[in-house]
Amino acid sequence: MGDEARDTDSSRPYVLGHSEREIERLKAQAQLIDPVTERFFREAGLASSARVLDVGSGAGDVAFVAATIVGSGGEVVGVDRVANALTIARARAADKAVTNVTFESGDPAEMVFDRPFDAVVGRYVLQFQKDPAAMLRKLAAHLRPGGLLVFHEIDWGGLSSFPAVPTFEHCAKWGREATCHYSRTWPLKTKSSSPPWDPCGVLYPQASSSNRLAVSDAPLSSIIRRSSAA
Repeated sequence: MGDEARDTDSSRPYVLGHSEREIERLKAQAQLIDPVTERFFREAGLASSARVLDVGSGAGDVAFVAATIVGSGGEVVGVDRVANALTIARARAADKAVTNVTFESGDPAEMVFDRPFDAVVGRYVLQFQKDPAAMLRKLAAHLRPGGLLVFHEIDWGGLSSFPAVPTFEHCAKWGREATCHYSRTWPLKTKSSSPPWDPCGVLYPQASSSNRLAVSDAPLSSIIRRSSAA
C-alpha cells in the first residue's frame, strides 16, 4: 500500500466515538453553529437544486443544513463509516420529514457514486484526518467540473481569550495538542501568516483550476480561500 493510501486511511475510529452521549453533544453543538455553517455554505456558492455530498455525516446535522439550502429540487447524500450514527440520522430525517437527504455507509474518499456532485461539504472533519490534503484530492474526484469543496473547520491557532484567561488558554493548548497527536505523526509547527492551517500548522492545498475550495475557521463564517473555476 502506497503512502497516500496509508495517509488517507480512515479505518481509525472517530476519536470522540459515537456513543449516545456524543450524539447528543453533536446535536447540542449543531444548535449553536448551524446558522454559521449555513451562512458559510451559502457564501461559498451552495445554492438551490444542487447535488451535495456530506462527508462524515454522523447524526446528520450538516446534511440537514445542506438540504435546507438546496431545497426540494436538490439532493444531499450523507456518508459516514459508523452504521449506528446513520441509523440515528435516518430516524431524524423521517421525524423532520426531510425527503431530499439519503445516508450511505462507507468511506467517502474511497466510495464510487453513480454521478458527480455539485458540492462536497463537511464540518469538523479535516482536523481528524492524518493527511487532509490527500483526502481532499480524493473527494474532489466526486465533483463535476467547477464544483465546490466546502469545509467548516476550527482554526485552533486562532483560539484564544482576551483578556487572557489562563484556564481557557490551557484548554485551547490541550485541544490543539490532542488533535495534532491524533491526526499527525509530526509535531506542532509555528503558525505562519498564510491561511488556512490545520491544527499542526500544515497548509491545506489550493483547489485545482476546475474546482473551488473554501475552508472556514469557526466561529467565523468568512471564506478564507476560494479559487475561481476555469
